[in-house]
Amino acid sequence: MQEKLCDLAIIIGKQNKELLSLDIYTQDYLLPFTPRVRTIDFVVSSLLNGNIQPLIIITPDDADLIHNYLMTGYPENEIYVFNRQQLEIEFLPFLEELKKDHTIKTIGIFYGHFPNWFLMPQEKSLPNYALLLHETPLNTFPLGVILPLRAFEDSLRATAQTNLYNFLEGIIDTLSKEKRMHFIKLKGYFRPNYTLEDYYRIHLDLLDDYYFLDHINSLVPVKPFTRPNVFSKTYRSSHVINSLVGEDVHIYGHVENSIIFSHVIIEKKAFIKNAIILPRNHIASEAHIVNTIIDEFSLDNVNPNIGAKSRIGNESPSQTNLLFPMINGFTLIGKDTILPDKTIIGGNCYVESFLPPSVFKKHHHIKDGECVLLEEKT
Repeated sequence: MQEKLCDLAIIIGKQNKELLSLDIYTQDYLLPFTPRVRTIDFVVSSLLNGNIQPLIIITPDDADLIHNYLMTGYPENEIYVFNRQQLEIEFLPFLEELKKDHTIKTIGIFYGHFPNWFLMPQEKSLPNYALLLHETPLNTFPLGVILPLRAFEDSLRATAQTNLYNFLEGIIDTLSKEKRMHFIKLKGYFRPNYTLEDYYRIHLDLLDDYYFLDHINSLVPVKPFTRPNVFSKTYRSSHVINSLVGEDVHIYGHVENSIIFSHVIIEKKAFIKNAIILPRNHIASEAHIVNTIIDEFSLDNVNPNIGAKSRIGNESPSQTNLLFPMINGFTLIGKDTILPDKTIIGGNCYVESFLPPSVFKKHHHIKDGECVLLEEKT
């Protein structure tokens, strides 16, 4: 009989990342499988598929938001959520109470701030101390650790309560350097993203990874307790090549080698290539968009927010972005952007989120490598 990976699992998110979101503004979707999948769903689904619970989620803040989200998707599972303040006050007494109701010999700690989607290891006997790894041709990075509960509790007691969050956030990196750790390589899908360029490449790589991801999902379904997907439509005027499309998308134009999130509308004669279009954007006719990320549009999208005959991005930009060097090889259009007709934005450009439409009356032609910010244009 295959041994359980651990008896209790803790999922930790890095302080500069979100378990639900990529940024501080909204609960964005990391991947366009459905509009209801968040980053944390991958590791939660992996652990529940391995019959591991209870699960404890540790987050810097937004504990109620995360708890409500998880209870909607996993109503029958035992999942607890702590923010930093609750962790300092309630975690140790809570752990003692949990031990009364469950036999806990080993504990697993896993990263949850990137897609951590894995199959359970097939070993019949697992070591007491294990470092869970993903190996690529270029590098190896840790996904989690397994250790005896007693060793974990000893470390907790030696840590000041006001420092518990930092301790838990860093425990995987700390234990990965210890010689007593045994290495276990996990199979699955893991995509840490540290920069906007990572985010862009991860999404475009989905086009090549699609069949592999579909195979994993057949073995480890992500968030199975959800309502059916809403259909998307392509029309007679559309031409879609090598692209992934989310739910409730309406395509009348040309889409090539791109990721189209849910509730997007692409009008006739619009051309989109090597682009990531996040939810609810409405692309007008004859817009030309290449090598670009367009962030979410949260307003009413009955009318286009990307104007007709606009041109965004450049496959061969002549300038880099000196103010935002993390933008390399693509243009980033921020949230809730409304571009007038015939706006021109070059390659390696950055357009800040939530800019008033009046900004683009003055700056209707943005050259390669330039930025449009709330207070000034660089």
